[in-house]
Amino acid sequence: MACDSHGYPLSILLSAGQDADSRYFIPLLEQISLPGAQGRPRKRCRHVLADKGYDSQTLRQYCDRYGMQPVIPLRQMQRKARPGLPRLFDKPLYRKRNAIERLFGWLKEKRRLCTRYDKLESSFRAMVILACIDRCLRADFSDKP
Repeated sequence: MACDSHGYPLSILLSAGQDADSRYFIPLLEQISLPGAQGRPRKRCRHVLADKGYDSQTLRQYCDRYGMQPVIPLRQMQRKARPGLPRLFDKPLYRKRNAIERLFGWLKEKRRLCTRYDKLESSFRAMVILACIDRCLRADFSDKP
C-alpha cells in the first residue's frame, strides 16, 4: 500500500503472504495517478519513504531514474563499494514514515479485514478499498488549501 504524507491511501496491491513486498514496489508506484487542476495526472513524488525491506539497488535506481529521493535505511550486510558519493540517509524525513504504519494500524482495527473473513482475493481487495474510501470520507479537508 502507498499513502500520502497525511496517511490517506493512494494505491493498493495485494500479494501472496510468502512473497517479498519489495517485488511489488515498482508496480505499486506505477499505479499511482494524482489528478491536478490542469495538465496530465502526476505520477511521481519527491521522496519515497520505506523500511529496510525495500533496500535494494534496483529500487534505488528506479527512484533515481524518475527523480525521487529514496529515504530507505541501509541493511546491515556486507556490500561491495560502489563508485561515487555514498547515499545520505535523512533521519528526520524518515520519521514521517509513521503515516503508513498508522494507516495499517487503522485498517487492522476493522474486524472484517483483521480476521480475513473474505477468502477470495477479489472480495478481500474490495473490502480493503471500501475501508480506504471510508478513511478518505472521514477526512477533514477544511484546513487544506
